[in-house]
Amino acid sequence: MEVKFTTGNKKLPKTTYILNVGTASNCPSEKLGLCDVAKDCYAKKSERMYTPVEPFRQHQRRVFDDVDAEHIAQVLLDASERSRTKKMRSFRFSEAGDFATQADVDKMADVCEVLSSRGIKCYGYTCRTDLDLNGLMMHAQVNLSNDYERSDEYLEKGANRFKVVDKFSGSPKAVPCRADCNVCSFCATMKGKLIEVIKH
Repeated sequence: MEVKFTTGNKKLPKTTYILNVGTASNCPSEKLGLCDVAKDCYAKKSERMYTPVEPFRQHQRRVFDDVDAEHIAQVLLDASERSRTKKMRSFRFSEAGDFATQADVDKMADVCEVLSSRGIKCYGYTCRTDLDLNGLMMHAQVNLSNDYERSDEYLEKGANRFKVVDKFSGSPKAVPCRADCNVCSFCATMKGKLIEVIKH
């Protein structure tokens, strides 16, 4: 099966390669009640507005199930090598949806291990604090989207708390999201921070 990915979007640089492990409309975290903003999920909007988006992400899910981590990583690296203008500098997982199982987390950790060994900064978002994220955190910056289960443990180990808010709190402990990853890399480079993002 063909490994499909995207490179950037309106808010992400084209040098960021993106791989989802599912769709927003079939998100495991929402079904488990782990997502704080399921009703306001921005990833669902693109699936509703643009008809090709959800089938594309469904394909990504099937590929992630059927193809080994090393092959997925190599496809991304090969695409970067071939590109003149979109060399991969960072890799983002889970723009939409979330991990369904521990095996998903472990496989993504393997993908990130290969990429990070080649100098690629890996990062992503998850509500699956009920799963063991330690292996993934060894090779990627993890941004947690809730305060449940083992979130305190992961925050102490360097995960960020990515919190959707109606307005910035102004707390000195909180970093306001600039809503444009072309000018900010907090989620990929900071550790153990509370990052507030305005609901969108």
